[in-house]
Amino acid sequence: MGLPALGLLGFLGPVGWGAAAVVGGVILITVVKKNREEKQWISPGTQQCFDDERTLYKKEKSNEASGETGNASKKREEPCRHDEHDDDIIKGYGLGYVGTYKDDKKFRPSRCDKDNEGITEADHIPPKDCLKKALNDVRMDRLLQVNPRLHEMIMSLVYDPTGQKLLTMRVLYQDHRDALTTGSSKESKICRWLLTQTILSGKYDCAVKMLKQAFIMGHPIASQMLRYDAGFVDAALRTDGKVDMSDEGTRNYYRYGYTDLVDEYLYKGIINKNQAQDLKIWVKKEMHLDRDTPEYKEILEDINDLYD
Repeated sequence: MGLPALGLLGFLGPVGWGAAAVVGGVILITVVKKNREEKQWISPGTQQCFDDERTLYKKEKSNEASGETGNASKKREEPCRHDEHDDDIIKGYGLGYVGTYKDDKKFRPSRCDKDNEGITEADHIPPKDCLKKALNDVRMDRLLQVNPRLHEMIMSLVYDPTGQKLLTMRVLYQDHRDALTTGSSKESKICRWLLTQTILSGKYDCAVKMLKQAFIMGHPIASQMLRYDAGFVDAALRTDGKVDMSDEGTRNYYRYGYTDLVDEYLYKGIINKNQAQDLKIWVKKEMHLDRDTPEYKEILEDINDLYD
């Protein structure tokens, strides 16, 4: 008849307790290591798509025990579907994640793995610069009457000048670089100026129009379209990044992120429920990529006027 566990340890004395501690420590280390491995972000180069073949190859080192010698050989494994690859990147890096700039810094992939440095950025939507320019404008008094919550968000920059508590969306580095809301080019500056004017227009739906414009200007593909339509053919080329993403994948994670941004602005009271519902439909239909919307046409017109 066996002894109970505690009785057995007591019977064995200090040696028994020491052995149990060692075993327990090994188990704990194994569990912690496993959890860390499960939470690892996808590092660059985990998969590679080879042009039209779309086949995933893995290099296997030569192994004398298996009878193979010489250089590493390539082995065909399985089709590398671009949509599956994009999904892995989106999930692995948390693309489209919406939160404050401060929160994004806490959970960005580079904190888990230094190899992920420079892959993602937190994009303020709308950009912080256009809010700062509205801060000291006399029309802010009118905005206070029309949309006090939007007024409050802008005034928060007085005590939070770096926008730590403003809403951001996590995007790929190259997508942030390509957005018309980023950079010092003339077309980027005119876009941010237009956003500021929309905010200060004093109209009831200024927040809705602000978000529509920001969704167009902040989207790398829409920005590419605008540059091309304005005649900047060379400037319409996309920026290279450490992680490749198809246009379809880019559209997907921006659509997810924009939908969450609408929810966040509804929660803050900057837009109402009906406006949020309409905006979600607008985003779902990808109207931010539609050349025929009044918002797209107005942005393009202002860019063209800049160079006329």
